[in-house]
Amino acid sequence: MGRREPYRLSRAGNSPVSVFIDGAYIRAVPGYQSRHFKIAMGRVVSEGRAPRQFAGAPHIATGKHDIVRAAMCAQGWLPGRDVSVFSDGEVGLQNIVVSATRQPVTHILDWFHLSMRLRHIEQAWEGIKYLQDLNVYLRDVAIHLPRLRHLLWSGYVQEASEAVKQMRAQLDQHPGFRDALGKIRRLYELIGNLHTYLLQNEASIVNYCRRYWSGLPISSSPAESAANNLVNARMNKKRQMRWSPIGAHRVLQVRAAVADGRLKKAKLNLAA
Repeated sequence: MGRREPYRLSRAGNSPVSVFIDGAYIRAVPGYQSRHFKIAMGRVVSEGRAPRQFAGAPHIATGKHDIVRAAMCAQGWLPGRDVSVFSDGEVGLQNIVVSATRQPVTHILDWFHLSMRLRHIEQAWEGIKYLQDLNVYLRDVAIHLPRLRHLLWSGYVQEASEAVKQMRAQLDQHPGFRDALGKIRRLYELIGNLHTYLLQNEASIVNYCRRYWSGLPISSSPAESAANNLVNARMNKKRQMRWSPIGAHRVLQVRAAVADGRLKKAKLNLAA
């Protein structure tokens, strides 16, 4: 069966609080230091409690980590208890939760983002795999690519990394053949990006198959749902406005409170 299955479900499965976090860019007001600034938003989930949404903008008196910590405490989290964090692997997002807990956390890489990287490679290969003599020059790619998704879905990250490494090495052996066709060059770039992504997030890749069938989360989709409630209307997508960080932050706090039901109708009238 190969190397032992890296099944790290115990700590993550028993975490009392899960934090689903994502980032989004908002257009800045004229005169700000850049055209856009990034906010962090997401959802804190605890069993037996209604989910709590949070969002924070940069350069405000209350830091993003303070907002996340407040949301976690409201969900029953206490210092010293483990927290599961779901994100797309961006280090900055993980660090916000680490700063909020002031302790190590259990990070789980979002399966959707990992799966999309695999899908791009699979699509690139589908477009060229029938070319003449390709199976001769790229035999390792033809062998390893069909099993790559299964390896990562089942948590065999070391075997998957080794397969990606061999695929990339074989493309390096034929630089002229690789650079002669744009589609093959594109495949090479995608494989290289996946290899870097796996190295950066090796410790965060778990057995998604077992988590899925155990009824445990495997993606940061709740954070994306929070983005639809908090950010996309008037801040992103088609109806964009320009915002200062403090203005966006204040509006996001109200929207999060309304979405959670923390801001009742009477209080909402006063806030308006």
